[in-house]
Amino acid sequence: MLGHPATVLSAGLAAAFGAAAWVRRGRPLHPDGLVLNAALSLHGAPQPRGVAFLDEPAELRGVARLSRSLGLPAPLPDVLGLALRWPQPAAGATVARLTSDLLLATTGHTVAGRRLLRPATRWAPGMYGSLFAFATGSGTVLLGAVARRSWSLPANFDALARAVEQRPLLFDLVVASPSGPWERFGVLRLEGPAQQDLAEPMRFNPIRRPIPGLNPAAWHRRLREPAYVAAQRTPHRTGVQLHTRAGGR
Repeated sequence: MLGHPATVLSAGLAAAFGAAAWVRRGRPLHPDGLVLNAALSLHGAPQPRGVAFLDEPAELRGVARLSRSLGLPAPLPDVLGLALRWPQPAAGATVARLTSDLLLATTGHTVAGRRLLRPATRWAPGMYGSLFAFATGSGTVLLGAVARRSWSLPANFDALARAVEQRPLLFDLVVASPSGPWERFGVLRLEGPAQQDLAEPMRFNPIRRPIPGLNPAAWHRRLREPAYVAAQRTPHRTGVQLHTRAGGR
């Protein structure tokens, strides 16, 4: 008897991701990347969404990982990934601090394009979107980060490491309903030193580490959670952590 379509598709993704991870001895996607310091300066979106992350001013600090999805060598186009992690501010001395993850990838900017992955050849300028919607008390939203046009930064790791040594890489944080306009609610600043994470690969899971008030849709959970588990249940690769210009990727 066939199960729910999302469950069937999830099982297929889990098998594929798990097999790819074993072949690669690590990540099935985004195998190489650079980890940077991240600062999120939030001022709130013009239209309240009923979620503190989107509505309220805050200064958050964490880490970001920029990566190439298939690991194709530059200058070939690839879907670029921007993964973020930060601790949520504690509500009191006895409350444990929660950690939130957010995964973004290069997509289009339009209503149709924001639901499609888009290979790119530059870290900036460019649009990074959540692809999947989040449920809030007032509806569903998509999240994004727009790398500012003041940069023209090729999507290779040496160029990225050199660039963040000189000045921060800036993104406008944006939110939109599935068919509505993008609204700016903050600024993301990425700074060096750039580090590889080959020795201890970072594992991002926004299903298990959600942003408070932003809940992935039920079908999204059924689709992606088994795939995350399968992809992450793999041996870690070993390698140097600190990115150097001579070491490259």
